[in-house]
Amino acid sequence: MFSGGTASRQKGFRGCIRSLQLNGVTLDLEERAKITPGVRAGCPGHCSSYGSLCQNQGRCVERAKGFQCDCSLSAYTGVFCHTEVSANFKSETSISYTFKENPYELSGNSSSLPSSIYSDTTLRGENVSLSFRTNQSPALLFYVSSHYREYLALLINKHDVLEVRYKLDGSRDAEVLRSRVKSLANGQLHTVTIRRLTDSVSVQIDQNAREDFNLTSDGEFSAIKTLVLGRVHGK
Repeated sequence: MFSGGTASRQKGFRGCIRSLQLNGVTLDLEERAKITPGVRAGCPGHCSSYGSLCQNQGRCVERAKGFQCDCSLSAYTGVFCHTEVSANFKSETSISYTFKENPYELSGNSSSLPSSIYSDTTLRGENVSLSFRTNQSPALLFYVSSHYREYLALLINKHDVLEVRYKLDGSRDAEVLRSRVKSLANGQLHTVTIRRLTDSVSVQIDQNAREDFNLTSDGEFSAIKTLVLGRVHGK
């Protein structure tokens, strides 16, 4: 394959090329440019000059006549991902979201719903990131439940340590993953990122080293129902 010319060295393209993909694979033009006579690395676009304007992990996206900040992977919004999306909770208060209502009713002699009903919403992984500040423990930060009594809970326990609780099998007890980072209810701002893929879970708090865990359950989270934020965790 030749880019910018032909095998016979006929007069070809004059200019610069960037972001070349072939069948979904990005080709390393810079590496080739360094070893090819008459070709040098570099093809600046709008993001090269203005990409730093996208704040808080916002991603700069090239447009024909400019650029756009993609804020979808951050907790911010606005033109430059600079407007924070946040809430301040009083004691015993919470915010809840309902993702999907259950359109099926249990019959009198039924104890469970067929697993195929919500197969289209089965998750084999999730990526959760949030920042918080509190002086109170124990406290529930984040709780997601399903129609099948599965849940994911993120909380600070009575020892001011972060706990991640996964219950991905309704017939088994929740698995508790405890971070080694301490003193999280100290009134300072902390950032937590949790990533799961099937049975592998990673937890990172602030700039501390990432902590890796393995679940013993099958690693599927089915039929997500509700998300609750901010309620104090019961003793």
